Amino acid sequence: MGIRRSWSLRSCDEYLAAAMSLHDAGRFPEALSLYDQARTLCAGSPAFWNNRGNTLLELNRLGDAAESYGAALALCPTLADTRVALATCLQGLGRVDEALSECDTVLAAHPGHAEAHWNRGLLLLLTGNYEKGWEEYEWRWKKRRFTSPRRQFGVPQWEGEAISGRRILIHAEQGFGDTIQFARYLPRIAGQGAEVIFECHPPLVSLVGSLPGGIRVVPFGHPLPPFDLHCPLLSLPRIFGTTLATVPSQVPYLFEPADKRQFWGSILPVTPGLKVGLCWKGKPYPDPGRSCPTDALAALGRVPGVEFSSLQMDEEHTRLPFPCDGFAPLLLDFGDTAALIGRLDLVITIDTAVAHLAGALGRETWVMLPSAPDWRWGRQGSTTPWYPNVWLFRQEGMDGWESLVRKVSDALAQWCAVRGSVPASDAGSGRWLR
Repeated sequence: MGIRRSWSLRSCDEYLAAAMSLHDAGRFPEALSLYDQARTLCAGSPAFWNNRGNTLLELNRLGDAAESYGAALALCPTLADTRVALATCLQGLGRVDEALSECDTVLAAHPGHAEAHWNRGLLLLLTGNYEKGWEEYEWRWKKRRFTSPRRQFGVPQWEGEAISGRRILIHAEQGFGDTIQFARYLPRIAGQGAEVIFECHPPLVSLVGSLPGGIRVVPFGHPLPPFDLHCPLLSLPRIFGTTLATVPSQVPYLFEPADKRQFWGSILPVTPGLKVGLCWKGKPYPDPGRSCPTDALAALGRVPGVEFSSLQMDEEHTRLPFPCDGFAPLLLDFGDTAALIGRLDLVITIDTAVAHLAGALGRETWVMLPSAPDWRWGRQGSTTPWYPNVWLFRQEGMDGWESLVRKVSDALAQWCAVRGSVPASDAGSGRWLR
């Protein structure tokens, strides 16, 4: 039920309480409507403008949210959390330098503000300042409501000291894509003479089991063998001193599980024609702007000579404006997705786990990015040091999916003309577009 007009909301505090209840219930449009009814009454309240900004941020209206946070700060410049939220909006709007400035302002007054450190870390990584960015990234464990819990074990955390002859537990954190991207570091630890145990999400076990180095993979929730040291997965780039110039970029470092390859060979036998995999939707959190609306993909369907396959694991059937084979019921884990990708000539995807999977497999991959991309793709350019086989296509402005897809479809037409009807397994997989 919505807020009824018959309710007697006379004071600013009453409006705020009612709007916050709607916000907490996830009813953001109704909460915003109530905030806007109270604009005149609450114009002098920093809490009103801050809370209204929070609701606008949930609705991904970043420009409006930034204005609302700015109004709160004009009334009360010392609101540290509000300034951090403003920095989040500015980053999403591509105003990176301003966002960094806001974080620096907070940290000058509150050196231990974890959220400001976290945002600053993401911004530094986005700009390519990996050395300082990784240090700030460690503040994730002190951040409120971080996506992964901090693990506590009765052994020390590894910080890069000599490890030969010791057994170390590396535990995954955050999402599937993070695990796939940073699993590249595990063979480096094994190469130092350590016995590596890797604990990760169950859907990744069969895939990560293909890593070289004799790494033992254990699903979350299963008993762990004894170990001498432990380390969170995304602390490894800091430990190894990773910079843009030293990213371990050799691909492939993950491989199709043999049993999955055999199964998918029977599902998709090699036939003439060019086969392209598509992934267009990801979870709305933490980036609601990364998914591409299905109707915006229409231009891809007008490229002749292409057979499309959906790589969406949560789609029982495709909902695209052109023919596209769906395999979701058969995609039981990422090993299946890897084997399906192995039957394709090209992957076109948004910024989601599929992008990292195809990149880690060394397959030719195009990633469609929003105008304000995640830190790992950088601010500009069509290539990434993380995956030499990946080509980046960037939006030129906010809400620019249709123009971006037209650019991708033009490139796809060129790609088809270069390849003709020869599958990648016969034509080679070299980069063609420079």
